[in-house]
Amino acid sequence: MLKLVESGYKSAAAKLIQNDDEAKQDHLKLLADYFQSHRIRNHSPRTIIKEKQFLDGWFESHGQGDRPMYTWEAMAPVSGRQLITDYSAALLETGIKNETIRSYLGILSRYFSYVLEHPFIIRPNVGPRRIQDIYGVIDQPISEYDMPKYVYDGERLGVPMDPQRLYECYAILRKQYLNPPGSCRPIRARNYAMAVLAGESGLRVDELMHLDIKQDVFFASQKLQTRFAKGTTGSGKRARLTLFPPLARDTIRYYLSHHRSQILGASETDYLFPSKTGKLMTYQTAHDALQEMIAILRRHQFPVANHMGWHWFRRIFATRFIERFPDKLPVLITLLGHMSPNTVHRYIRHSEAWMDQQIQQVLERGVKWPSIGD
Repeated sequence: MLKLVESGYKSAAAKLIQNDDEAKQDHLKLLADYFQSHRIRNHSPRTIIKEKQFLDGWFESHGQGDRPMYTWEAMAPVSGRQLITDYSAALLETGIKNETIRSYLGILSRYFSYVLEHPFIIRPNVGPRRIQDIYGVIDQPISEYDMPKYVYDGERLGVPMDPQRLYECYAILRKQYLNPPGSCRPIRARNYAMAVLAGESGLRVDELMHLDIKQDVFFASQKLQTRFAKGTTGSGKRARLTLFPPLARDTIRYYLSHHRSQILGASETDYLFPSKTGKLMTYQTAHDALQEMIAILRRHQFPVANHMGWHWFRRIFATRFIERFPDKLPVLITLLGHMSPNTVHRYIRHSEAWMDQQIQQVLERGVKWPSIGD
């Protein structure tokens, strides 16, 4: 999906620098500085790796001959804009999800915006020089008009797990998942505790993996703290507090007293959910753990759709909270660490059964609806 159109950039400047090692080094330095800005803003390693892999691949695939396309070529006011327009159209024609297209274009747009904010190339023994003085005028080639309308795929796919049946899900996992033979019981107990905590607190999986027993888990005040909360674009991570409800507290207490100490290397770290070697869990490990639990649920006739992921526990938490406390939207916004009600509303995913129940209650109230002529 990186290269779907041929680059139309054929200017004289492009021909002059086609084999210019200095130009290539300038391009790589711009990319390196951008990735360094991610680290300064405390973005997660996974985010940095994801963007680096995409940008490296995109410029490589759109290059000419044996060199990548250079940053200023993609940002040329006319030809760069045409390249992005063609690329956006080609992505749409492939039939991939709008969300994915927005992700691809968003990565490119953020990088181009960074370059416009820092339009200098620093060469050894020369000092800073403006990009436009060396390679020509640059501009942001991506606008909102190139982005497909945001439509969350969950609206098309539906809710993968009925929020009202979450406790039934926990019960099946306790009975069927937590009783394996051999030495895998402590790891399964860890995975189950993560699932319960995700559903009861609304924490993201990255936040769960970073929880520290001594600094983030407060039984007395019934709160959890995450110091790895995702920040708004460019602001870095923000710490926040969220709920630590009774079921979550009981589950974590039992896990700590009976299972965590049996995980190899757990005594050498304060991570609440350490890996098998006592280190920070990886996202792949968390993903595999959830898939293992989903397989158990399906085996015991509990319906879970294919698109169920860790982030759905966060949506289920938001849905259950607002169904129970419909007048507490500002509280929910704070608990989730969001800035806008619009974002939170996309997290609230009522089941069809719940909606049918609410509609029926409205009808049963006997309210006289106005008719034509009233």
